[in-house]
Amino acid sequence: MISRVAESCFWLQRYMERVDSTARMLEVNLMFVLDVQVTAQETWRPLLVVAGEAPRFEEIHGAAAVEDGERVQEYLTWERRNPSSVLNSVYWARENGRTIRETLSQEMWKSLNTFWHWLSGGQGRKVYDRERAEFYSQLKETSQTFRGICHDTMLHEDPFDFMRLGMLIERAGQTARLLDVKHHKFGPTSSTVESAEEYAQWLAILRSCSATEPFLKRGRPANGVEVAEFLLFEKPFPRSVLHCVDRAWNFLRRILPPARPGVRYESRALLEGLLKRLSSASIDTVLAAGIHDELTVIIDTLARIGDAIHEDFFDPAVPGPEWQDAAEATEVSQ
Repeated sequence: MISRVAESCFWLQRYMERVDSTARMLEVNLMFVLDVQVTAQETWRPLLVVAGEAPRFEEIHGAAAVEDGERVQEYLTWERRNPSSVLNSVYWARENGRTIRETLSQEMWKSLNTFWHWLSGGQGRKVYDRERAEFYSQLKETSQTFRGICHDTMLHEDPFDFMRLGMLIERAGQTARLLDVKHHKFGPTSSTVESAEEYAQWLAILRSCSATEPFLKRGRPANGVEVAEFLLFEKPFPRSVLHCVDRAWNFLRRILPPARPGVRYESRALLEGLLKRLSSASIDTVLAAGIHDELTVIIDTLARIGDAIHEDFFDPAVPGPEWQDAAEATEVSQ
């Protein structure tokens, strides 16, 4: 499998997962505005922070625009100058799919191509203007359908493994960022009694991850500590950070070639290290260290893992003399 195809597979599903996560966040926040009385800045700016787009948004539209819900939604959905917008994410998902059409199933390409034309051809915009919640719901459903088509119609070989790896890394980062929304709105999480606004925010975060029903089935009280523990460490839940990192590690191991003397895969070391960190942690240790600080470590590590995957698989360095020396030493010893 050539690196160009592997990279397109990785980013194809990563972009589609980003569409799903952005749509969930916007849909839930739209409902949150109706249920809870908080300032406009507390309502909309955290979404830009989660997307990593607050500085660029303020540069383009001005700092005061973070209080304008319509402008924030427009930016996160349609803005071409926002590389993470829904429109750009679907465009680049389709472009990656177009360059590897022979790798995709016919059903996958049809679903992806139809999605792009619906969004860019005016039909999606009409739904957005007429019924905002329905528009976000359609984004979610289309992303989920595409993921299911991929799972059921592709050979589960290297291209599929790269797709799953990209999707899981993106999802882990999005869950961590959604948890951090609460920090940006209300400050640190503790075991003390929370306000009604905080309680509503935790329920909103559960809804953003489609976690309300799984969480309640565990019989847990809906407070900040319990929700944070569930979304971080509930391994059977497919959107928890631990689940995503564990499954990403599984797919990375499937992709990794046999060990070679003198060749070290940075992505392997980073992902394995993050999995060990999460597996040995608990909500008590996270709270003691500060949930915002721990989430920052997770988010930054996931970003480094993405960069390492690029360097290890998509743009690997030419082996230097030390690799040749190590290989020759191995042959001699044998």
